[in-house]
Amino acid sequence: MTEWALSAARTDVERAIALEQARHILGQVPTAVIGGFFVACCAFAAFSTVVPRAPLAVWLGAGLVLALARLASWRHFRARELTPPAARRWLRVAAAGAGLSGAIWGSGSLFMFPPGEVSYHLVYVFAVMMMGVSAMFSFSVHLPTFLAFFLASAIPATLGLVAQGTALHYWLAAAIAIFIAVALRFMREFNRTFLNAQRLRFENQALVAELTLQKEAAVAANLAKSRFLAAASHDLRQPMHALGLYLGGLAALELSGAARASLDNASQCARTMDGMFRALLDISRLDAGAIQAEPRAFALAPLLERIRLEFEPQVRAKGLGLRVARCSAWVRADPAFVERILRNLTSNAVRYTERGRVLIGCRRRAGALRIEVRDTGPGIAPAEQRLVFEEFYQSANPERDRAKGIGLGLAIVERLAQLMHAPLALDSRPGRGTAFSIELPLAAPQAAAAPPARRGAAARRFAGSLVAVIDDEPAILQATRGLLEQWDCTVVTAGSGAEVMHALATSARAPDAIVCDYRLRAGESGLALIEALRTEFNEDIPALLVTGDTGPGPLREIQASGVRVLHKPVGEKALREALGALLGVEESAAA
Repeated sequence: MTEWALSAARTDVERAIALEQARHILGQVPTAVIGGFFVACCAFAAFSTVVPRAPLAVWLGAGLVLALARLASWRHFRARELTPPAARRWLRVAAAGAGLSGAIWGSGSLFMFPPGEVSYHLVYVFAVMMMGVSAMFSFSVHLPTFLAFFLASAIPATLGLVAQGTALHYWLAAAIAIFIAVALRFMREFNRTFLNAQRLRFENQALVAELTLQKEAAVAANLAKSRFLAAASHDLRQPMHALGLYLGGLAALELSGAARASLDNASQCARTMDGMFRALLDISRLDAGAIQAEPRAFALAPLLERIRLEFEPQVRAKGLGLRVARCSAWVRADPAFVERILRNLTSNAVRYTERGRVLIGCRRRAGALRIEVRDTGPGIAPAEQRLVFEEFYQSANPERDRAKGIGLGLAIVERLAQLMHAPLALDSRPGRGTAFSIELPLAAPQAAAAPPARRGAAARRFAGSLVAVIDDEPAILQATRGLLEQWDCTVVTAGSGAEVMHALATSARAPDAIVCDYRLRAGESGLALIEALRTEFNEDIPALLVTGDTGPGPLREIQASGVRVLHKPVGEKALREALGALLGVEESAAA
């Protein structure tokens, strides 16, 4: 924060304190004024028999005029909004009124010490001191107002005692002087404590307000980032989707060795970009709440074996060791989430470890199973251990080498662990390696589930299937048509709902499957178009939604529809598997 900003903040706090002081005294003035005048009336009645009435009447009249003036000023300020300038004016008026009131009480020392009437002397001094104590309670929050009354009344009363010239009066004056000193010190400390407490209060309020603004700014920035990523992802996915389909079509052709090598390289680049897009999609879906955990009891051993088989070639290629400890435990969690978490953690461990080994182990503890992925890599500095879970952060990849990913793996791990309410821990020392662990609740072993029933013995092959493909990108339509025709499908392509309705108007049968983009031109929705085609043919036509949208809104709408969805870019294998599921054709039959 700049010096100017600090000065402005201090000024705001002082204004807030002045407002608080003004409000307090504004609430105390009526009681103080009316109570003080009532005490003056009592003093007038008590002293009227021993002192001349003329000075008493002038004294009481002056008190009455001042009381009415103070009440009038109180009503004036009370009827208006108490802004910082108005608060400062009111405090000045209140201090002036208190000072005049104290002076009136102090002036009583000129005639309220009747000769030889010590008891009346004590009554007057007691009345002044009582009014001073009352001022402590009424005006303590604003030291100038208290001092104006207290000093103007107590000092003349003390001097009046001294003027009597007796030893008793001297002792009384000394006692009153000590009382004045103690009262002043007490009030100074009390006022300082009050001001410090108010400063702390308003500084905390200002800090909370600033933090709230920063949080709102951060949320707005995060939403803007999500919208940007969603828009950019959608636009980039369109050509990537078409590219993947073209590459899938080329793979089925007879090519020369050089052409095949170039195709393999292009396919590898496409797979890398596809992995990046899918990571972005996963983050978007998790942030949108479009993914929910579905916990169930499952055995961990098969999952660990899949992880071992997947990463063993990579580990061996780097000259590392990989040990996956045997585990017979069953846990209750979402198996897909757990597999994704362990795959991401193992991938990180293999990617950043240059020598040594990677260990995946399990340990039972208090009704839970702790799964740990440990490596002998470079480790993570303490200052970076929280940052590694942030999106796009990579502690050991300043050059942004795409071979090391894009920094979303641990962000996805953390979100998945949170969805399962599974504690996630990181233990790392620079130069000593890193260990990530997650705890899952143990579950009782279950009976082996029966294999899923096949969808009909007479499952048809792709050949002869009528597939309607709707997309507003001509390149995607052409690539999809070419791929489906390679599978002996009859294909109807269209760029909008009107076009597909026109193309199917003369069809003797309904499409066997619909492959439709989610967002078409002119704001047309793929979900609405699928429903329109089903209504047109009065059949629940199997449908596949293909989309490049990653925004929270579209993801929630797609999830609620129940329509099967693939996210662009879609490769040849993924499209073949999804279409086979729609048509009831098994992978072996569709291959």
